[in-house]
Amino acid sequence: MKIIAHRGAKAEEPENTLRAVRKAFECGVDAVEIDVRFSKDREIVVIHDDTLERTTNGIGKVGEKTLAQLRTLDAGKGEKIPRLREVLLLAENLGLELVIELKEENMEELIVDEVKEAKMEKSVIISSFYHASMHKIKELAPRIKTGVIISSLPVFPVKIAIDASTNVIFPKYPRLNAEFVVEASKKGIEIYPWTINTREDLAKALELDVDGVVTDDPCKLKLFMEKMEKSNKECVMK
Repeated sequence: MKIIAHRGAKAEEPENTLRAVRKAFECGVDAVEIDVRFSKDREIVVIHDDTLERTTNGIGKVGEKTLAQLRTLDAGKGEKIPRLREVLLLAENLGLELVIELKEENMEELIVDEVKEAKMEKSVIISSFYHASMHKIKELAPRIKTGVIISSLPVFPVKIAIDASTNVIFPKYPRLNAEFVVEASKKGIEIYPWTINTREDLAKALELDVDGVVTDDPCKLKLFMEKMEKSNKECVMK
């Protein structure tokens, strides 16, 4: 089962920074999830909120600042707000998969261009709450995996994924159930619930046989998983 670091190793490092990506790699994760949006001059930058106050020492909206202005800010521990291409390069060098969440619409073509330029088509999943954007990504680049994010469970989540031409569903963890997972599996759709941060939630996810989990604390969750696997092996040997 894959472990995906939500905004990098955000429990230990500033979220959505190169430092957080490196820490997640050190923890042994399979993939890192990041958030992207446009600067004023339509550069793709890695930051979750549409405002700067929570994660940087800046003030105002991300979309009202140029890349040059954004790069003067401190995103924590001296880190800069990275561009998408920087994170793609780092992930490629580390051998990490990357989950790229689109926080805005109309980013599809530029996102695909940057992924292709980095030769990361086979190592990314592009995801969003904007399900129509995922359909467009698939039209632009059929080889790139895409995923729909679902915070409340609709009546037919698998149908939503199929209609959006996606390979993956990222459901909010409390909405997860066995019937949902089985139906998705039959259709060849992968399930990665968010956000799994405790031993109990990890055990439940393992029981449901999901493909992976998204976590805020990948180092801790990796240890939980290793202990569970060791315990299971010991039980089998007895």
